[in-house]
Amino acid sequence: MIAAPTSRRMRGRMVMLVAVLSLGTVAACVGTPEGAPTSMPAATDVSSSVAGRSSSAALESLSGPHLSPIYWLGERDSTVYLYREYLAAEDQGDPVTTAIKYLTEHQPDDPDYFNLWSKPTRIGTSIDANNVITVDLSADAFSRKLDEGLAQRAIQQLVYTATAAASAAGLIGQDPPASVNILVDGHSGFNAFGHVELTGPIRRNTRFRAPIWIIDPQEGAKVPAGKLKVQGTSVAFPGGTQWELMRAEGKEEVRVDSGTMKLGEGDLADNTFALTTDVEKGDYTLAVWGSKDDSTARQSEDSTTFTVK
Repeated sequence: MIAAPTSRRMRGRMVMLVAVLSLGTVAACVGTPEGAPTSMPAATDVSSSVAGRSSSAALESLSGPHLSPIYWLGERDSTVYLYREYLAAEDQGDPVTTAIKYLTEHQPDDPDYFNLWSKPTRIGTSIDANNVITVDLSADAFSRKLDEGLAQRAIQQLVYTATAAASAAGLIGQDPPASVNILVDGHSGFNAFGHVELTGPIRRNTRFRAPIWIIDPQEGAKVPAGKLKVQGTSVAFPGGTQWELMRAEGKEEVRVDSGTMKLGEGDLADNTFALTTDVEKGDYTLAVWGSKDDSTARQSEDSTTFTVK
C-alpha cells in the first residue's frame, strides 16, 4: 500500500494510488443495526419542497491527518439525506481505504444518523490523474435488502465518502469533477442492493445532500468554556435559517441563545454559516432549522448535543 501524498502537484501526470485490504471472513451484516430502515419513508409536501432547493457539491478542503470524513444517512422531513461526520479511523495505508473501511464497519456517533452497509471481506482503492476513484468491494458489502430510494442513497454515501477522503488528503481537486467507479469482486456491472447498476463512474448527486447540517460542534463533543464556534451548511429557506442553543437544567432544558443564521458572510461559501456565542460549563443541545415565510414549522432540522467543560 502506498502512503497518501499531501500535494496536488501529482495531478499533472498519470498517477495511480492503489490499496488492497483483505479483511478475512466476517459475518455478512456486521455494522448494520437491527431495526435500521430498508425502505424510504412516505413523501410529504415538506420533503418535496425542500428537495428542490440548491445545495453545494463542493469537495472537502484539506484537513489534518487524524480524522476521516464519513457520510451517513439520516431521515428528515419524510425523506433520507446524507450527513457527514469527521471521525478518528484506524489508518489503512491510504485515506480512501481508511474511510471506506470505517464506513462499512461502523455506525455514526450521532444517533439521528444510520448506516446500511455491511462489512466486506475485501476493499481495494485506486485514483487516476482524471480524479476517478476506483473502489473495489467484495459482494458481501451489499448484503442488505433495500428499496430503490435507499439503494441510491447508500451508493451516494460511498461516493461522497470516497471523494471527501481523497479531497481532504489533497489527492484530487475540483477539476475535472471527481467521480467514483465501484467494482464488485473486480468487475463492473454489479446490481447493487438489487436496484443500482454499477456500470461506470458516479459523481456526487446534490439532491441527496442534507439541506442543513451542523458541522461543528459534532455530536458528543467536549469543548472548553468561553467562546463556542458553530459551523454548518444550509440551503436558502424562504423564512431563513434559525438556530437555538439549549442548556440542560436538571430534567429541563433552558434556552440560552437563539437567532437567525446568515449564510455566506465574509469568506464563507454561499451555503455555509458560522457564529460564535458564549457558553458556560454544562450539557447543551444546538438545533438549526429552516423556516417558511408563513409558518413556524421547523424544516430539515439538525441538532447536536455536546458538553462544555
